[in-house]
Amino acid sequence: MHSPGRPVGCAAWVRAKETLRLNQLDRKEMNIDVRRLPLSHAALWVGLYIATGILSGQFNVATATRAPYVWLPAGVSLAAMLLSRSQSSTPLAFAFALVQSVLSHFGGRDIPSSLVLGTLAGLSPLVASAVVRWMQVPLEGLHLLRAVVVAALISAILLGGGGSLYFAMFKGTPFMLPFGEWSAAIFVGVCISAPLLAVWAQVRPKRSVRRNGPREMVGSIAFVTMVALTWWIFEGDTADWFDAAGATLPIYLPMFCVVIVATVGGARGGTLAVLVLTLICLGYTARGDGPFASQSASPALSLFQAQLYVGMSAMLVLIVHALHDGEAKAYAQAERWRTELELALAGSALVAYTVDPRTQVVQWRGDVERLIGHAAELLPTVEHILARVHPLDRERLRDHWNSPAPAGASAPASLKFRLATPLAPDTWVEFVDQGSSLSDGNGHTAFVAGVWQRQPVKAA
Repeated sequence: MHSPGRPVGCAAWVRAKETLRLNQLDRKEMNIDVRRLPLSHAALWVGLYIATGILSGQFNVATATRAPYVWLPAGVSLAAMLLSRSQSSTPLAFAFALVQSVLSHFGGRDIPSSLVLGTLAGLSPLVASAVVRWMQVPLEGLHLLRAVVVAALISAILLGGGGSLYFAMFKGTPFMLPFGEWSAAIFVGVCISAPLLAVWAQVRPKRSVRRNGPREMVGSIAFVTMVALTWWIFEGDTADWFDAAGATLPIYLPMFCVVIVATVGGARGGTLAVLVLTLICLGYTARGDGPFASQSASPALSLFQAQLYVGMSAMLVLIVHALHDGEAKAYAQAERWRTELELALAGSALVAYTVDPRTQVVQWRGDVERLIGHAAELLPTVEHILARVHPLDRERLRDHWNSPAPAGASAPASLKFRLATPLAPDTWVEFVDQGSSLSDGNGHTAFVAGVWQRQPVKAA
């Protein structure tokens, strides 16, 4: 609402109010309660768990310990509990336990082993999500990185350690080797699938979003290049040639492209790029192709190395997302402060200024043209301002700005002066300057700051 005396058509006032409204909407979007998202439906989560379980089964190889080397469902179950209401965690844990028991039994394990693995599959994400909630970290920026790493470690220890301990006690298998392999698969699986679901589950359509064509073009080119490079590097003949030549540098090129995609496209583009990289890398490695597959290494070791490769790519995306999100939040906060300052100045019929004592350059804030009568571009320096001040007031205003602030002063000094109107240079309008110089702490003037207020009575 406009207060009395404020012109309804004030462009700065309307623009500032609209910017503040958009900023408030952005804050609501950044602080949305992800536990109320529609993806919390149990049937959808169970379907994703089964799909990623079947997909992971296509990559795994048979070993003596029968520990999985690729297990993406660990991230699905964790994301389900983090993105759902806390009251839904226990029913989801039961659902995942039941589904995992069935998958394990179909995978060739006996009923007791299947029940144990199902119980661990439901318990580990339940404990991990409870710890993340207890830490009270939002699923965005640097907090997302911390939440994923903590949850991945807990899931890897509980699920990998629990399964290895059970088979060591009741099946006579070694403990440490399956524990390391199983825990690595769980950790990498969480780092790949949990961030992907977390960032894409929070997608909300925005109105009138300004598209950055060149930026999107760079992201698209980097994504296509990443896919082409990964396919070329992991293709059988190319991988054999690299292996014979002893070249390892090309395998880092897809990671470089993934970082570019994450920088340009944000967390959504980065996690999607990691998912595609994972499918290509693990698919070729499980088939016996690619730089990680060799005659001297076992299929299990090859998959383990490929897991570390895609896991490192996933961590790089999370780090880039954290840095990018921190920069975006700082920019948004600065923009909100600027908007609120503009609103405060417009509501008080004031304009604010700062003067650099070294360059004599003046920076204005507020609706300068409406309140002063001159555009801010016409008053860029102290000399340009003084040229429009009444001759009898020029030196007074100059001295006012050059004088150091009195020691112990509780408020800036006030000075009345007259300024020429743009259409009638011989007609003067009276203003009050309330400002003073600010010290840099070493006895020197850092800059001069203050506000101007127009007086209702014109000076003759």
